This record gives sequence, C-alpha cells and structure tokens, in this order.
Amino acid sequence: MDKLRDMVREDPYAKLLGILVEEVREGYARCSLTVTGQMLNFLGVPHGGLIFSLADVAFSAASNSDHSPSFALDVSGSFMRAVAVGDTISAEAIRIHTTKRTGIYRMDVKKNDLLIATFQGTVLRKHS
Repeated sequence: MDKLRDMVREDPYAKLLGILVEEVREGYARCSLTVTGQMLNFLGVPHGGLIFSLADVAFSAASNSDHSPSFALDVSGSFMRAVAVGDTISAEAIRIHTTKRTGIYRMDVKKNDLLIATFQGTVLRKHS
C-alpha cells in the first residue's frame, strides 16, 4: 500500500494542484488540498474541475488499492456548495461494490464535515 500511496503522491497532475494523499488502504483513499487564487474560474469561485480532480485522485488511489490496475469507465456527480480561497477540502473514495471485472466507488468531497460534492464512478479492473 505504501508503494501505491507514493506513486499517487508523485502523480504530476495531483502535484500541480497541491493534492495531498493522506491515506490509502484497500478500497479506500483520502486526499486533500487547500484552495488558492489560481484555482478560481472566471466567476471568482473555485473551478468545478478542481473539486472533481480531487475526487478523481482519491478514486484512482482507492480503485487501484487491491493491486489490480483499474481504469475509470464513468463518473457522475453533483455539486452542492461552493468553497473559497483558503478553504481546505478533502475527498474520500470508498469502494461500494466489486466484481472480478468492475468496481463501483463513491467519492465525497467535504469541507470539514460539510458535503461540497458527491460522485460515483465505475472502473474496469484489468487482471494479468
């Protein structure tokens, strides 16, 4: 699990966004970031893609935590609240269901205990 956590921590895109990988265990991952001024959209609020990206990094870590390479097939979600510059937000990805070939995960993005956005994604699990 440490190797996977280290690989996710070195992901160039996650590093660009300042995403911290806090915990990875089988079927679960938690990541966080602090919103900066460079992450705002033209309306002056953090870009929805930023919030999705945080959830996606957690999704990737959780879905690859069982040592089977996994690739996203789809993700859908809803945004409930905006966040502001200086806010620290976290994403938790939890495995809901898995089969030999697929896995379903839920990703919740929160500021403290306040739900900001929720996503659900499906992965294809590749076996050697």
